[in-house]
Amino acid sequence: MSIILEDNQPPGFLRLGPTWYHEIPFLPHGWETTNDRGCGSLKHAAMKAMLRDQSALKPELFEYVHWYMAEYLWDALKRCNKQTMHMWKIMASVYPVQFYKVSPYYCLSAGCPKKPLRDYMGILNSEDFRWRAILTIATTYCTATDLTTIPNIKNLVALDVHNEPYTSNNAPLHPVGVNNDGLLLQDGFVRGWIESKALRHLRILRFYHQHEMTVASLAALRELPELQLVVAYECKKITETIQKYDKPANGVIPVKGWSACRLDWFWENHGTSKTIDDNLLALHHVYQSSLQTPGEDSRRPSSLPTNLPILEFKLPTVDHSKRDRVVVRSRYNAKSIVLFTRDPVKQKLDIKKQQRAREKKKRTEPPEKGDHPAKRAVMKERGPMDISETLNQFF
Repeated sequence: MSIILEDNQPPGFLRLGPTWYHEIPFLPHGWETTNDRGCGSLKHAAMKAMLRDQSALKPELFEYVHWYMAEYLWDALKRCNKQTMHMWKIMASVYPVQFYKVSPYYCLSAGCPKKPLRDYMGILNSEDFRWRAILTIATTYCTATDLTTIPNIKNLVALDVHNEPYTSNNAPLHPVGVNNDGLLLQDGFVRGWIESKALRHLRILRFYHQHEMTVASLAALRELPELQLVVAYECKKITETIQKYDKPANGVIPVKGWSACRLDWFWENHGTSKTIDDNLLALHHVYQSSLQTPGEDSRRPSSLPTNLPILEFKLPTVDHSKRDRVVVRSRYNAKSIVLFTRDPVKQKLDIKKQQRAREKKKRTEPPEKGDHPAKRAVMKERGPMDISETLNQFF
């Protein structure tokens, strides 16, 4: 079962922290208070008491709770439409195997940020990789600090960065110091992501209307070991660079270690449907498509287990899932949409290089000796020294 929730909370509601900027932790007033057969069961009363305020729940409370009881609680939240991200994360952490079969995907679409975007980053992060994270953000609402905190999401597998001006109708409740022009993503931010040695699991990256980005950032992005696809959608400087090339026979241009292809060139060789389905539709769909069997299209296998659930957050909501609308827009902008995929030959060389580096590291590391303690140098014990003979030589 997949869950997609839209932010529809009224302004001014009591908020208990970043987790509850867009959801309410309380059960609906008067929910299931009566029963046609009389008083509810003790189990039902305990369920309502426990779920009355989800903000008070923590994973530790479920340590000794059997899965069948946890599933009963999750189903109860479904009946009252209160399956929140907070509760989903608890279930995914405590019951990773069973819960994946029940709810492998959760998406929260926020109408607009209520706080600076950096306040949201910790919501998606999972240090112990209990789930995979997908993030869509608008640089319209970003500050430089917001963009530099993206690598804090260690389990991030797909990222969509777009730029769309907001109006007074959907401006944040708490101003975050941005204007209608927003802060455009620049190559320096991308280099900062790479230098942080984070984003090791990022597989899909899409830029929309980021006019300051250049192809120089593609050289830095090659350092991300799992990144398979970069989409530049109407990024002015990147478009201008690609337009200097004539269409090659195979429709692919080598650029900074990537295979670059304009969308209209791709359509001429492969047709419209494949490109739309694999690269421009909903980010979750594009990521799942990239996990095809290794060996096909020379794609690298996922470094995270594919049976981990997926948590997606959209700040604010951007809908790329409506196929007809995506097709129409891309037809008008086909010459300004560039797809960058890994060069198959260079990717194989990179993988071999990384394998050699790991083997070299193992050879230089001291061998493990199990439970045997390491021998330490100990001075040999000597008896008391008799210096009488030495002194007699002088007298």
